[in-house]
Amino acid sequence: MKIKTLLVALLLSLTACSGQDDRVGSEASRPTTKSPAETTPPPTTSSPTGVSQLEDGPLAPGRYRFVVSSTCDARMGCPPKKEPALPAVEITVPEGWDAATDVLSIFPAVGRDTTSRNDPALTMGWTNFWLGLNSQPCSQRSHQKPDIAVGPTVDDFIDAVAAHPLLDVTKPKPVNLGKYDGQFFSLIGPKDISECKEWRPWDPAPYLQGPGNRWDLWVMNVKGVRTVIMAEYFPETPQDIKAELRAMAESVRFTPGKA
Repeated sequence: MKIKTLLVALLLSLTACSGQDDRVGSEASRPTTKSPAETTPPPTTSSPTGVSQLEDGPLAPGRYRFVVSSTCDARMGCPPKKEPALPAVEITVPEGWDAATDVLSIFPAVGRDTTSRNDPALTMGWTNFWLGLNSQPCSQRSHQKPDIAVGPTVDDFIDAVAAHPLLDVTKPKPVNLGKYDGQFFSLIGPKDISECKEWRPWDPAPYLQGPGNRWDLWVMNVKGVRTVIMAEYFPETPQDIKAELRAMAESVRFTPGKA
């Protein structure tokens, strides 16, 4: 199953229920041809500043903007208090990428990566208000309520992930995206997840897309609102795609939401 399908399924389930290593802890292809219709990006709506609204489907190279979506669901543990206004994000996208706006994901256009088990992708804005860790990431269910509470700050998240005995993560490092500070770390998924219906370390988040899936995470403090940018890929993902994922993540700039 592909990343877009998996992430759409995750979003629906939420609604229905409502890189270098300094490790801390242990260690399908798509069609290669495109029709003429698939090779022509759809028109986009541009602002006077040259920034276009992010839309579904193939993206022309350029600068795009979207507003982070809420993932709050009280039945899955979302705190019963007012949610802060979530930020808008601007990102620069190179040639050869598609978007799925319902889950705020950008992934390689059809035919670009025929070696990874599933699609690598950039996902933007998850884990922005509430978060819980799963003490057992390997689940026999398609969705589970997290059982380890985590506070709302960047440090709350970083400390909880680093302390989790079943998560293989790199040492967090300070990072900046524009004028906002945060922490960067990577999570390295298990090589064998055959016993899991899904492997999800925390919620809200996508689940592991396959054995050895790696997540590079920029956990940012946008005026007090935790916002996560995640590039996910596999050991066999082509180097040019990995480089473009990182470049897109590093191009992100935030506009804080208005209460």
